[in-house]
Amino acid sequence: MSIRSSLHAFRALLPALRPEYRGMLASYLTGTASALVLAALGVLTTWGIGHTVVERTVPGATWWVAVTALVLVRAVLTWQEMNVSHAVAYRVLARLRMALFDSYARSVPGRRREHSGRAAAVAMDDIEKLEFFYAHTLAQIATSLTVFISSFATAFIFLPSAAWIMLAGAVLIAVTALVARHRIQQLGDAEQRLRADLSTQIVDALGSLREVLSYELESKVVADTLNTTERATDVTRHQGKLTQFVTGLREALVTTTIIGVVLVGAYATGALGGAATGNLQLALLPSMVALTLAGVSAVSDAATTLTQLHPLTASAGRVHDVLRREPVVSEPPCPRAIPDGPLGLRIQNLSFTYDDRAMAVCGWSAEVQPGEHVGLAGASGAGKSTIIALAARLWEPLSGTIELFDDHGERVPLQDVDDFALRQSVALVDQETTLFHGTVRDNLLRGAGPVSDDELLRILERVGADGWAGLDSEIGQGGITLSGGQQARLVLARALVRRPRILLVDEVTASLDPETEHAISGVLADYPGTVVIASHRDETLQRMDRVVPIQPASEAIASPAR
Repeated sequence: MSIRSSLHAFRALLPALRPEYRGMLASYLTGTASALVLAALGVLTTWGIGHTVVERTVPGATWWVAVTALVLVRAVLTWQEMNVSHAVAYRVLARLRMALFDSYARSVPGRRREHSGRAAAVAMDDIEKLEFFYAHTLAQIATSLTVFISSFATAFIFLPSAAWIMLAGAVLIAVTALVARHRIQQLGDAEQRLRADLSTQIVDALGSLREVLSYELESKVVADTLNTTERATDVTRHQGKLTQFVTGLREALVTTTIIGVVLVGAYATGALGGAATGNLQLALLPSMVALTLAGVSAVSDAATTLTQLHPLTASAGRVHDVLRREPVVSEPPCPRAIPDGPLGLRIQNLSFTYDDRAMAVCGWSAEVQPGEHVGLAGASGAGKSTIIALAARLWEPLSGTIELFDDHGERVPLQDVDDFALRQSVALVDQETTLFHGTVRDNLLRGAGPVSDDELLRILERVGADGWAGLDSEIGQGGITLSGGQQARLVLARALVRRPRILLVDEVTASLDPETEHAISGVLADYPGTVVIASHRDETLQRMDRVVPIQPASEAIASPAR
């Protein structure tokens, strides 16, 4: 990746951090003030030493007051710099993660067949590294440049020849950031890929823990994980050796620059013998060395930071790729209100495809009256789940329309409804809906407003979960402590808590025992609102007012006149 591409990758994320610009500026100003005070303290201290050695007199009271004041100011600024930078770091981390979550929420990764382990690597590893860059590193680089410019200008006033040597040394030190840049970047990219692979392996192993234990795959999982870890460690070690070589070269250039300034200063003051050739006094020579050291050290720090940034360009690129993903549903420019009262669904000529795959739904139409309970029947792969997801507006159709309408015939296209209002009126119970780590109460109240415990208990009783699900019961991550039937009951209860006017259900009884299926089907049949359920179970479909068959898209294309 070229320098221009690298800069573009970092710059592309700045819009997401716009609210933090003021904090980032405050971090730079505080850090710069602290660095300049430290440089001034070094110059003043070395002047005192030079004055004492050359003039054989101790500096006066003014010098002592100035040094003491600078020490105190430096202490305050250091504390303030840490306070500001840490506050900015937490806010930057939150901003990037919120932007990442918003992008995933808009684009629904599952439709793109992406792996959650790689998404986790971006959300955790990449963003944490970038957080340090935007909260600390940018300010540090700007501070280093400011300190060098100040040091150069001051040196130029007292001894221009020393200032030019400082500038030449700074240029050479800056050029070291390009030494082995491509190789270091390649190693950084390789390390990031291996760490992403490691996240994928761990997520797969934890997500299929029962299968791992059942098929005795523990040793293979451990071996694969160790192998990936060792490869990542080897890459990191190689990268570290190259970085150390460049760091050694940089330190040699800093030392050479200091020696050059010492020689020029000694010649100008006549310390090497002969007449003085400049206005610089011998007592000021240590101060000139300290000033030079502050300037070139600042450039060295900036060059070191830039060298270490090469691996981060891949992280910035991955995060940027996620943030610029096209949303699967568009925001309505002028949102319309949803009609009051019972709602129905009108679907006309609906077609949809998953990315580059075959058509999932082709030209499908149906109408569900307000308060009606309708079942969708069809073979596996016919498009039942896709229609439910489209009706919930998780995706937008390729063509066709979906409308909400009331008893009076007022119609509102689904794409014209504000998303928040839609989620208050339409609830989805999916066959793969996730239960979150926490208590039963935590899960029931997800996405709902304030609901009393008495009401929650009534809903649990309604779905037949009151005998084993206490509101404060911990259910474990993904509901791992619950059976499939218990999970289905809780997922349905969570939807009922929101009192939706349209309840969309996708195969929630698919793998349940007959008793549990009968109980859940009864709850759905008794629900006072509109219900649309996709199922292939006769018990569930028979409890609906009517059943609408769905023809597979391939058959619909072959024989459009159904």
